[in-house]
Amino acid sequence: MPKKLKKIIPALIFWAILIFIVLKIPYPESLAQANFVHIVLLFLFLYLALAFTFSAIISLGLIILLFLQALNSLNIVTGILTIIAIGLFISYFKKIKRKDLNPIKSDLTKLPKIPKLTSLRRTK
Repeated sequence: MPKKLKKIIPALIFWAILIFIVLKIPYPESLAQANFVHIVLLFLFLYLALAFTFSAIISLGLIILLFLQALNSLNIVTGILTIIAIGLFISYFKKIKRKDLNPIKSDLTKLPKIPKLTSLRRTK
């Protein structure tokens, strides 16, 4: 099986489950009337579908925006703050690159910024 097909199949499965949940499960009148099962089913499969389609951070940001919209709290300020926070998360996690996981070969002792220890004499 090609690599791209292995990445697409889980996303399609979760999108199909999400569509089934939205179309077949009776939904409450408002978010305040929804019970825990309704909320967990919807947002769990929405998160998994978005995470396999995009990245996990972007999908979390979209869910936060949808949740704010459902609570009628989404406005220009909250939308911009959410987008800025997600952008900062993405920029932070893109900078992390793990070259070597072996702690013995880490570059901590090779940096010139760390001064070498010198022996100190005690005077009596």
